[in-house]
Amino acid sequence: MEYLSLYEDFLLKNASQITSIESSLRSLTYILPGRFHDAELASQALYAALNLVGLYHNSILKRAAQAHAVENKTGPVEESAFNKYLQFWSSNSKLNASASTALSVISYTQVLMEMAVVKKLGKKKQWQLIASLEAIKLALFQSTGQRMTLSPTHLQRDVDPSTLVSTGFNSSISNKDDGWVGQRTGVTVPSLSSSIDLNNGLRKKNAHTDVTEYLLSKVLTPEKLRKPEQMVQIQKNISKLGEILYILRPLVYVLSILCWGKRSWRPWFISFVIEIVSQVAVRKGYESVNNGRNHMMTLEKQEFNRRLKLMLLNVMRGAFYLKITRPRLERFCNRTESKPIISMAAGVLRDYLPLWEQIYFYTSAS
Repeated sequence: MEYLSLYEDFLLKNASQITSIESSLRSLTYILPGRFHDAELASQALYAALNLVGLYHNSILKRAAQAHAVENKTGPVEESAFNKYLQFWSSNSKLNASASTALSVISYTQVLMEMAVVKKLGKKKQWQLIASLEAIKLALFQSTGQRMTLSPTHLQRDVDPSTLVSTGFNSSISNKDDGWVGQRTGVTVPSLSSSIDLNNGLRKKNAHTDVTEYLLSKVLTPEKLRKPEQMVQIQKNISKLGEILYILRPLVYVLSILCWGKRSWRPWFISFVIEIVSQVAVRKGYESVNNGRNHMMTLEKQEFNRRLKLMLLNVMRGAFYLKITRPRLERFCNRTESKPIISMAAGVLRDYLPLWEQIYFYTSAS
Protein backbone atom coordinates (compact mmCIF):
# COMPACT_ATOMS: atom_id res chain seq x y z
CA MET A 1 0.00 0.00 0.00
CA GLU A 2 2.91 2.35 0.74
CA TYR A 3 4.28 1.85 -2.77
CA LEU A 4 0.85 2.51 -4.28
CA SER A 5 0.58 5.77 -2.34
CA LEU A 6 4.02 6.84 -3.55
CA TYR A 7 3.05 5.95 -7.12
CA GLU A 8 -0.20 7.93 -6.87
CA ASP A 9 1.68 10.96 -5.52
CA PHE A 10 4.19 10.73 -8.36
CA LEU A 11 1.36 10.37 -10.87
CA LEU A 12 -0.50 13.46 -9.65
CA LYS A 13 2.67 15.56 -9.58
CA ASN A 14 3.20 14.69 -13.25
CA ALA A 15 -0.48 14.64 -14.19
CA SER A 16 -0.14 16.95 -17.19
CA GLN A 17 2.19 14.46 -18.94
CA ILE A 18 0.11 11.31 -18.31
CA THR A 19 -2.04 11.40 -21.44
CA SER A 20 0.82 12.29 -23.81
CA ILE A 21 3.07 9.52 -22.42
CA GLU A 22 0.30 6.91 -22.68
CA SER A 23 -0.51 8.00 -26.26
CA SER A 24 3.15 7.86 -27.31
CA LEU A 25 3.61 4.35 -25.92
CA ARG A 26 0.38 3.15 -27.57
CA SER A 27 1.59 4.54 -30.91
CA LEU A 28 4.79 2.55 -30.46
CA THR A 29 2.80 -0.70 -30.19
CA TYR A 30 1.36 -0.15 -33.69
CA ILE A 31 4.76 -0.11 -35.41
CA LEU A 32 6.46 -2.89 -33.40
CA PRO A 33 5.05 -5.94 -35.29
CA GLY A 34 7.65 -7.37 -37.65
CA ARG A 35 10.56 -5.42 -36.15
CA PHE A 36 12.10 -8.39 -34.26
CA HIS A 37 11.38 -11.97 -33.15
CA ASP A 38 8.08 -12.21 -31.24
CA ALA A 39 7.56 -8.46 -31.70
CA GLU A 40 3.82 -9.02 -32.14
CA LEU A 41 3.55 -10.68 -28.73
CA ALA A 42 5.66 -7.97 -27.08
CA SER A 43 3.58 -5.28 -28.77
CA GLN A 44 0.30 -6.73 -27.51
CA ALA A 45 1.70 -7.29 -24.02
CA LEU A 46 2.70 -3.62 -23.87
CA TYR A 47 -0.65 -2.53 -25.32
CA ALA A 48 -2.65 -4.61 -22.83
CA ALA A 49 -0.52 -3.42 -19.89
CA LEU A 50 -0.92 0.23 -20.93
CA ASN A 51 -4.69 -0.07 -21.15
CA LEU A 52 -5.02 -1.86 -17.81
CA VAL A 53 -2.75 0.69 -16.12
CA GLY A 54 -4.80 3.39 -17.86
CA LEU A 55 -7.92 2.12 -16.08
CA TYR A 56 -6.08 2.45 -12.77
CA HIS A 57 -4.92 5.95 -13.71
CA ASN A 58 -8.52 6.93 -14.48
CA SER A 59 -9.62 5.97 -10.97
CA ILE A 60 -6.75 7.96 -9.41
CA LEU A 61 -7.51 11.06 -11.51
CA LYS A 62 -11.21 10.81 -10.72
CA ARG A 63 -10.54 10.73 -6.95
CA ALA A 64 -8.03 13.57 -7.25
CA ALA A 65 -10.49 15.70 -9.23
CA GLN A 66 -13.18 15.18 -6.59
CA ALA A 67 -10.74 16.10 -3.80
CA HIS A 68 -9.57 19.13 -5.81
CA ALA A 69 -13.18 20.32 -6.21
CA VAL A 70 -13.85 19.99 -2.46
CA GLU A 71 -10.62 21.76 -1.56
CA ASN A 72 -11.29 24.67 -3.92
CA LYS A 73 -15.06 24.73 -3.20
CA THR A 74 -15.91 24.62 -6.90
CA GLY A 75 -18.79 22.18 -6.49
CA PRO A 76 -19.02 18.57 -7.69
CA VAL A 77 -17.01 17.51 -10.73
CA GLU A 78 -19.19 17.51 -13.83
CA GLU A 79 -19.14 14.07 -15.45
CA SER A 80 -19.96 13.09 -19.00
CA ALA A 81 -23.34 11.49 -19.65
CA PHE A 82 -21.60 8.20 -20.46
CA ASN A 83 -19.76 8.14 -17.12
CA LYS A 84 -22.89 9.12 -15.19
CA TYR A 85 -24.78 6.22 -16.74
CA LEU A 86 -22.05 3.64 -16.11
CA GLN A 87 -21.38 4.90 -12.60
CA PHE A 88 -25.08 4.66 -11.71
CA TRP A 89 -25.43 1.02 -12.73
CA SER A 90 -22.07 0.00 -11.25
CA SER A 91 -22.96 1.54 -7.88
CA ASN A 92 -26.45 0.01 -7.88
CA SER A 93 -25.55 -3.50 -8.99
CA LYS A 94 -22.51 -5.52 -7.91
CA LEU A 95 -23.21 -7.97 -10.73
CA ASN A 96 -23.18 -5.13 -13.27
CA ALA A 97 -19.97 -3.69 -11.82
CA SER A 98 -18.23 -7.09 -11.89
CA ALA A 99 -19.44 -7.80 -15.44
CA SER A 100 -18.23 -4.40 -16.67
CA THR A 101 -14.79 -4.88 -15.11
CA ALA A 102 -14.46 -8.40 -16.51
CA LEU A 103 -15.50 -7.25 -20.01
CA SER A 104 -12.96 -4.41 -19.92
CA VAL A 105 -10.13 -6.74 -18.88
CA ILE A 106 -11.07 -9.31 -21.53
CA SER A 107 -11.32 -6.68 -24.29
CA TYR A 108 -7.82 -5.39 -23.50
CA THR A 109 -6.15 -8.80 -23.15
CA GLN A 110 -8.00 -11.03 -25.64
CA VAL A 111 -5.54 -10.49 -28.51
CA LEU A 112 -2.60 -11.19 -26.19
CA MET A 113 -4.26 -14.37 -24.84
CA GLU A 114 -4.99 -15.58 -28.38
CA MET A 115 -1.41 -14.96 -29.53
CA ALA A 116 0.01 -16.78 -26.50
CA VAL A 117 -2.27 -19.80 -27.05
CA VAL A 118 -1.39 -20.00 -30.77
CA LYS A 119 2.33 -19.89 -29.95
CA LYS A 120 2.25 -22.42 -27.12
CA LEU A 121 -0.73 -24.72 -27.78
CA GLY A 122 -1.58 -24.53 -31.48
CA LYS A 123 -4.54 -23.52 -33.65
CA LYS A 124 -7.02 -26.05 -32.29
CA LYS A 125 -6.71 -24.61 -28.79
CA GLN A 126 -6.84 -21.12 -30.32
CA TRP A 127 -10.40 -21.58 -31.55
CA GLN A 128 -11.44 -23.23 -28.31
CA LEU A 129 -10.18 -20.16 -26.45
CA ILE A 130 -11.97 -17.81 -28.86
CA ALA A 131 -15.27 -19.70 -28.47
CA SER A 132 -14.88 -19.70 -24.67
CA LEU A 133 -14.16 -15.96 -24.50
CA GLU A 134 -17.08 -15.12 -26.79
CA ALA A 135 -19.39 -17.29 -24.64
CA ILE A 136 -18.16 -15.55 -21.47
CA LYS A 137 -18.71 -12.12 -23.04
CA LEU A 138 -22.19 -13.18 -24.13
CA ALA A 139 -23.09 -14.17 -20.56
CA LEU A 140 -21.61 -10.94 -19.16
CA PHE A 141 -23.46 -8.77 -21.69
CA GLN A 142 -26.72 -10.47 -20.80
CA SER A 143 -26.19 -9.66 -17.12
CA THR A 144 -26.27 -5.90 -17.79
CA GLY A 145 -30.04 -5.76 -18.22
CA GLN A 146 -32.51 -5.10 -21.01
CA ARG A 147 -30.90 -1.90 -22.33
CA MET A 148 -28.55 -1.27 -25.24
CA THR A 149 -25.02 -2.36 -24.34
CA LEU A 150 -22.65 0.61 -24.50
CA SER A 151 -18.96 0.47 -25.31
CA PRO A 152 -16.49 0.69 -23.68
CA THR A 153 -17.73 -1.01 -20.52
CA HIS A 154 -15.62 1.12 -18.18
CA LEU A 155 -15.54 4.79 -17.16
CA GLN A 156 -13.85 7.08 -19.64
CA ARG A 157 -11.27 9.70 -18.70
CA ASP A 158 -13.24 12.96 -18.60
CA VAL A 159 -10.82 14.72 -16.23
CA ASP A 160 -8.14 16.93 -17.78
CA PRO A 161 -4.96 15.86 -15.93
CA SER A 162 -3.37 19.29 -16.44
CA THR A 163 -6.02 20.89 -14.19
CA LEU A 164 -4.75 18.81 -11.26
CA VAL A 165 -1.14 19.98 -11.46
CA SER A 166 -0.01 21.78 -8.36
CA THR A 167 0.65 25.43 -9.08
CA GLY A 168 3.45 25.59 -6.54
CA PHE A 169 5.46 28.24 -8.37
CA ASN A 170 2.59 30.64 -8.79
CA SER A 171 1.31 30.10 -5.27
CA SER A 172 4.73 30.66 -3.71
CA ILE A 173 5.05 33.99 -5.47
CA SER A 174 1.51 35.09 -4.74
CA ASN A 175 1.95 34.24 -1.06
CA LYS A 176 4.86 36.66 -0.91
CA ASP A 177 3.04 39.33 -2.88
CA ASP A 178 -0.50 39.06 -1.55
CA GLY A 179 -0.32 42.76 -0.67
CA TRP A 180 0.88 45.19 1.97
CA VAL A 181 -0.65 46.60 5.14
CA GLY A 182 -0.71 50.36 5.73
CA GLN A 183 1.19 51.29 8.91
CA ARG A 184 -1.23 54.01 9.99
CA THR A 185 -4.58 52.70 8.72
CA GLY A 186 -3.98 48.94 8.98
CA VAL A 187 -5.76 48.47 5.63
CA THR A 188 -4.52 45.58 3.45
CA VAL A 189 -3.91 46.66 -0.14
CA PRO A 190 -3.73 43.73 -2.59
CA SER A 191 -0.82 43.62 -5.00
CA LEU A 192 -1.25 43.45 -8.76
CA SER A 193 0.09 39.87 -8.92
CA SER A 194 -2.57 38.65 -6.47
CA SER A 195 -5.34 40.17 -8.58
CA ILE A 196 -4.08 38.91 -11.94
CA ASP A 197 -3.09 35.35 -12.73
CA LEU A 198 0.64 35.05 -13.51
CA ASN A 199 -0.16 32.80 -16.44
CA ASN A 200 -0.14 35.24 -19.40
CA GLY A 201 -1.96 37.85 -17.37
CA LEU A 202 -5.23 35.96 -17.47
CA ARG A 203 -7.83 36.02 -14.73
CA LYS A 204 -7.91 33.48 -11.93
CA LYS A 205 -8.29 29.85 -12.91
CA ASN A 206 -11.83 29.38 -11.62
CA ALA A 207 -13.20 32.48 -13.36
CA HIS A 208 -14.87 32.28 -16.76
CA THR A 209 -13.00 34.54 -19.17
CA ASP A 210 -15.72 34.32 -21.77
CA VAL A 211 -19.35 35.31 -21.15
CA THR A 212 -20.65 32.80 -23.70
CA GLU A 213 -18.71 29.97 -22.06
CA TYR A 214 -20.10 30.93 -18.68
CA LEU A 215 -23.70 31.08 -19.91
CA LEU A 216 -23.38 27.76 -21.75
CA SER A 217 -22.04 26.12 -18.59
CA LYS A 218 -25.21 27.17 -16.78
CA VAL A 219 -27.68 26.01 -19.45
CA LEU A 220 -29.73 23.02 -18.31
CA THR A 221 -29.92 20.78 -21.35
CA PRO A 222 -32.27 17.76 -21.47
CA GLU A 223 -29.15 15.56 -21.13
CA LYS A 224 -28.20 17.26 -17.85
CA LEU A 225 -31.72 17.06 -16.44
CA ARG A 226 -32.14 13.40 -17.32
CA LYS A 227 -31.54 10.84 -14.57
CA PRO A 228 -28.82 8.23 -15.28
CA GLU A 229 -31.34 5.39 -15.56
CA GLN A 230 -33.23 7.41 -18.21
CA MET A 231 -30.20 7.95 -20.47
CA VAL A 232 -30.63 4.53 -22.12
CA GLN A 233 -34.12 3.15 -22.66
CA ILE A 234 -35.40 -0.32 -21.83
CA GLN A 235 -35.62 -2.21 -25.11
CA LYS A 236 -38.82 -3.88 -26.21
CA ASN A 237 -40.00 -6.11 -29.03
CA ILE A 238 -37.96 -5.76 -32.22
CA SER A 239 -35.15 -3.59 -30.78
CA LYS A 240 -34.62 -6.17 -28.03
CA LEU A 241 -34.38 -8.90 -30.70
CA GLY A 242 -31.83 -6.79 -32.58
CA GLU A 243 -29.71 -6.34 -29.45
CA ILE A 244 -29.76 -10.08 -28.72
CA LEU A 245 -28.66 -10.82 -32.30
CA TYR A 246 -25.85 -8.28 -32.01
CA ILE A 247 -24.56 -9.95 -28.83
CA LEU A 248 -24.95 -13.46 -30.31
CA ARG A 249 -23.25 -12.71 -33.66
CA PRO A 250 -19.57 -13.20 -32.61
CA LEU A 251 -20.27 -16.58 -30.99
CA VAL A 252 -22.33 -17.75 -33.99
CA TYR A 253 -19.49 -16.67 -36.30
CA VAL A 254 -16.86 -18.59 -34.30
CA LEU A 255 -19.01 -21.74 -34.12
CA SER A 256 -19.58 -21.49 -37.90
CA ILE A 257 -15.81 -21.33 -38.49
CA LEU A 258 -15.34 -24.40 -36.29
CA CYS A 259 -17.98 -26.15 -38.40
CA TRP A 260 -17.01 -25.10 -41.97
CA GLY A 261 -13.52 -23.62 -41.68
CA LYS A 262 -12.17 -20.10 -42.10
CA ARG A 263 -11.88 -20.24 -45.91
CA SER A 264 -15.55 -21.06 -46.38
CA TRP A 265 -17.92 -18.21 -47.29
CA ARG A 266 -20.68 -19.58 -45.03
CA PRO A 267 -19.38 -18.24 -41.67
CA TRP A 268 -18.72 -14.80 -43.16
CA PHE A 269 -22.11 -14.64 -44.88
CA ILE A 270 -24.04 -15.83 -41.78
CA SER A 271 -22.24 -13.29 -39.58
CA PHE A 272 -22.82 -10.44 -42.06
CA VAL A 273 -26.54 -11.19 -42.40
CA ILE A 274 -26.99 -11.38 -38.60
CA GLU A 275 -25.21 -8.03 -38.24
CA ILE A 276 -27.39 -6.32 -40.85
CA VAL A 277 -30.62 -7.76 -39.40
CA SER A 278 -29.49 -6.68 -35.93
CA GLN A 279 -28.83 -3.07 -37.00
CA VAL A 280 -32.12 -2.81 -38.90
CA ALA A 281 -34.09 -4.30 -35.99
CA VAL A 282 -32.51 -1.99 -33.40
CA ARG A 283 -33.14 1.09 -35.54
CA LYS A 284 -36.72 0.01 -36.30
CA GLY A 285 -37.42 -0.49 -32.60
CA TYR A 286 -36.60 3.14 -31.84
CA GLU A 287 -38.77 4.57 -34.61
CA SER A 288 -42.20 6.02 -33.87
CA VAL A 289 -45.11 4.06 -35.34
CA ASN A 290 -46.96 7.25 -36.32
CA ASN A 291 -44.34 9.45 -38.00
CA GLY A 292 -41.25 7.22 -38.23
CA ARG A 293 -39.14 9.61 -36.13
CA ASN A 294 -36.12 8.17 -34.35
CA HIS A 295 -36.36 8.33 -30.54
CA MET A 296 -32.84 7.23 -29.62
CA MET A 297 -31.18 8.99 -26.69
CA THR A 298 -27.76 10.62 -27.22
CA LEU A 299 -25.80 7.67 -25.79
CA GLU A 300 -27.85 5.22 -27.87
CA LYS A 301 -27.17 7.20 -31.07
CA GLN A 302 -23.45 7.24 -30.33
CA GLU A 303 -23.39 3.48 -29.75
CA PHE A 304 -25.51 2.76 -32.84
CA ASN A 305 -23.22 4.89 -35.05
CA ARG A 306 -20.17 3.13 -33.58
CA ARG A 307 -21.65 -0.22 -34.55
CA LEU A 308 -22.35 0.98 -38.09
CA LYS A 309 -18.70 2.02 -38.50
CA LEU A 310 -17.49 -1.34 -37.15
CA MET A 311 -19.38 -3.09 -39.96
CA LEU A 312 -16.50 -2.02 -42.21
CA LEU A 313 -14.37 -4.65 -40.45
CA ASN A 314 -16.29 -7.32 -42.38
CA VAL A 315 -13.89 -6.74 -45.28
CA MET A 316 -11.06 -7.79 -42.92
CA ARG A 317 -12.63 -11.08 -41.81
CA GLY A 318 -12.78 -14.68 -42.94
CA ALA A 319 -13.20 -15.59 -46.59
CA PHE A 320 -13.69 -11.97 -47.69
CA TYR A 321 -10.27 -11.00 -46.35
CA LEU A 322 -8.52 -14.15 -47.59
CA LYS A 323 -9.94 -14.04 -51.13
CA ILE A 324 -10.58 -10.35 -51.82
CA THR A 325 -9.01 -7.88 -49.38
CA ARG A 326 -5.59 -9.45 -48.72
CA PRO A 327 -4.63 -10.07 -52.39
CA ARG A 328 -5.39 -6.42 -53.19
CA LEU A 329 -3.41 -5.15 -50.21
CA GLU A 330 -0.46 -7.36 -51.18
CA ARG A 331 -0.52 -5.96 -54.73
CA PHE A 332 -0.53 -2.44 -53.29
CA CYS A 333 2.49 -3.25 -51.09
CA ASN A 334 4.36 -4.76 -54.06
CA ARG A 335 3.70 -1.72 -56.26
CA THR A 336 4.82 0.78 -53.62
CA GLU A 337 7.85 -1.02 -52.13
CA SER A 338 10.27 1.01 -54.30
CA LYS A 339 8.67 4.40 -53.59
CA PRO A 340 10.52 6.41 -50.90
CA ILE A 341 7.94 7.50 -48.32
CA ILE A 342 4.97 5.30 -49.21
CA SER A 343 7.16 2.20 -48.90
CA MET A 344 7.52 2.81 -45.14
CA ALA A 345 3.74 2.73 -44.62
CA ALA A 346 3.46 -0.22 -47.01
CA GLY A 347 6.11 -2.07 -44.96
CA VAL A 348 4.11 -1.66 -41.74
CA LEU A 349 0.95 -2.71 -43.62
CA ARG A 350 2.67 -5.83 -44.97
CA ASP A 351 3.67 -6.85 -41.41
CA TYR A 352 0.01 -6.74 -40.36
CA LEU A 353 -1.39 -8.78 -43.27
CA PRO A 354 -0.67 -12.22 -41.73
CA LEU A 355 -1.79 -11.03 -38.28
CA TRP A 356 -5.22 -10.00 -39.58
CA GLU A 357 -5.55 -13.48 -41.07
CA GLN A 358 -4.23 -15.51 -38.12
CA ILE A 359 -5.50 -13.58 -35.07
CA TYR A 360 -9.29 -13.50 -34.81
CA PHE A 361 -9.63 -10.74 -32.18
CA TYR A 362 -7.71 -8.19 -34.27
CA THR A 363 -10.78 -7.68 -36.46
CA SER A 364 -13.58 -9.28 -34.42
CA ALA A 365 -15.19 -5.98 -33.27
CA SER A 366 -16.47 -7.86 -30.21
